[in-house]
Amino acid sequence: MRQLKELLKIKDRAWIYCENEELQNQFLAQAEEEGFLALDGECPTKLSLHPLYGIHEDMTMGYLSIMIWHLSFPENGADPYFRVDYKKYISGEEDYICHTPQFKPLLQ
Repeated sequence: MRQLKELLKIKDRAWIYCENEELQNQFLAQAEEEGFLALDGECPTKLSLHPLYGIHEDMTMGYLSIMIWHLSFPENGADPYFRVDYKKYISGEEDYICHTPQFKPLLQ
């Protein structure tokens, strides 16, 4: 399985999308095994499940707001964010980047 630390060799921070609770638990366990800590110093497995996390090169991690995630997808093509689909990443897929927000607004 690919290491989360490898993502931080590409960019100094990565935003991780975990599609379901099983993947969220797996991500938190992997982050803990690799030595990441939550911003408050807690072990990742003590965090509540959430679909979005951010990891940083200083080995800290935390939750990412769904609103921020959704608004971060550009309309003009310029994209400074490194968004990773955890399921695709750990399964070894070549294209593991999130190209769409995955979440739909309640009202349109």
